[in-house]
Amino acid sequence: MVFCSTLGALVSFLIGIFNPRVVNKAGPDWLWMGGRDDAIRSLYFKPNGAFRRYGLLALMLTLAAATMALFWLGGRF
Repeated sequence: MVFCSTLGALVSFLIGIFNPRVVNKAGPDWLWMGGRDDAIRSLYFKPNGAFRRYGLLALMLTLAAATMALFWLGGRF
């Protein structure tokens, strides 16, 4: 059940990223703990909400690395 919930949250996040009505946006400011000045938000997005030059690629690589790390940890227990 936890796996399905996590998978559903990940899929909805990815659909939100690729939503054609909200292309190239950082999402609402309440999504980020620090709002527009959030440190993690500024790694991937410009202050106006647009992706940085390689922001989308970096975000996808971060998600892939986190997923691989979870599978690696899951195989150790």
